[in-house]
Amino acid sequence: MFTDEQKIEWFDKSVKFQIKGLIFITMRSRKGGVGSWVIEDSGTKKVLNSNMEWEDDIADPEKDQAFMIRTRYDFETAAMMYDQYKMFAEG
Repeated sequence: MFTDEQKIEWFDKSVKFQIKGLIFITMRSRKGGVGSWVIEDSGTKKVLNSNMEWEDDIADPEKDQAFMIRTRYDFETAAMMYDQYKMFAEG
């Protein structure tokens, strides 16, 4: 039997993919079978927005539609966004 903590850890690992160091692509929600993903730096607690800038990941009650549009992607878009960011940041 899994403890609640073990279940949370297992679930967290199943929707979080490490890209580099403390940067992950993480599913934040799933609606209608479609995931909503963020690119997050778990060290700084920031997410990469569509302007290729890191911004603070804010608490759920404070998230407005504009924040969600800037920071949520389907998985393929999130992977492409990070690839573009790497070229932008390292180029």
